[in-house]
Amino acid sequence: MTQSCDQCGARYDDGADCESCFHALLAYENERPPAFGAVHHLTVAAYYLQHPTGYTHESLAHWRELISKSLDGGASVRQLRELSGKRFAGSKRVRAEGMAPPNWWPRAWPTTIQALFTPDTDVDVDTYVDRARAWAAETIQTLDTAERAG
Repeated sequence: MTQSCDQCGARYDDGADCESCFHALLAYENERPPAFGAVHHLTVAAYYLQHPTGYTHESLAHWRELISKSLDGGASVRQLRELSGKRFAGSKRVRAEGMAPPNWWPRAWPTTIQALFTPDTDVDVDTYVDRARAWAAETIQTLDTAERAG
């Protein structure tokens, strides 16, 4: 039975809900270090940006900046990890119970995690990395367009 995600608008069949796809994606990356090193920071940030409920606005802005800096070559993965560590060190939290995204935030996305990875996906690392980069870039483009439209 086809269902839809209340956060990102993805339509999916049983077993391919967003959270199941995300967990499968994390397992895939964990089992393939080249994929993890290349795009883990992008896949996690893109997923959270498309599923923003319960995250602080500061966290959302950070993940958006992280993707942008990574894709435009403005920072290395190491530099991005250091930035994240500085911004969210100590008692600083990324989650906030009941926090909603800004009013202009998209509720539907042209590309969702299901286009990148589902639990039954069998894909080589290079193809996966290309798909992950494209998904992250499209997530940022969708956010930029939505914010301008306000």
